[in-house]
Amino acid sequence: MDRYTRTARLKPALLVAMPLGLATVAWFPTQFAGWAVIWGLVAWCGGTILLAQFGRDLGRKKEVILFQMWGGKPTTRILRHREATNTTTLMRWHRKLQELIPDVRMPTPEEEAADPGRADEVYDACGAFLRERTRDHTRFPVVFEENCNYGFRRNLWGMRPLGVATTLAGMLAVGALIVLNTQIKHVNTPPVAYVGGALNAVLLVMWGAWVTPEWVKTTANAYADRLLSSCDNL
Repeated sequence: MDRYTRTARLKPALLVAMPLGLATVAWFPTQFAGWAVIWGLVAWCGGTILLAQFGRDLGRKKEVILFQMWGGKPTTRILRHREATNTTTLMRWHRKLQELIPDVRMPTPEEEAADPGRADEVYDACGAFLRERTRDHTRFPVVFEENCNYGFRRNLWGMRPLGVATTLAGMLAVGALIVLNTQIKHVNTPPVAYVGGALNAVLLVMWGAWVTPEWVKTTANAYADRLLSSCDNL
């Protein structure tokens, strides 16, 4: 796997699966070696690649919802005259894109106001052009870094419902073990069970309070800004 796949696709999927792994360790604390062999076999047979693809698909599927909530793709929004925070920088980017893509004519403020949909089509085309021209990681390392950050957060948000479900399942499994040991068997519960329960509680708070559309938007805007800034190096 390349770095983007590991960071943006595999790691969110592993975070979703982690509560189940913690519950497994809590129930079978003395059998780490056996489980290591099983998970190693799963990884060797392509399980990690499957997880990465699963994370990607859910993230891409939910991305449309994010764009609707934000009022368009971040790159498109930054290129709009009506949303410009720095008109000097905006016009410089427009002029550079006009030079790079002669077949595309950048809309004027009046043309954008008259037909916003048509203007967004032009801006979308510019964003697609820049994404293709900045795929060289060594030449555009900052763009690649921000793309990894955005992909990680987008896919994590896309998997949020599943993450909440697996976290609750993990907490229930650990809770059932504690009740079984303390109320029925009257034996000591391994400390790892309490650690696993605490980590699952932290994960549940993360899913509920941290992984939000605004959290994703921060990196999306940073990626869009770096992508447009790459015009100066093309």
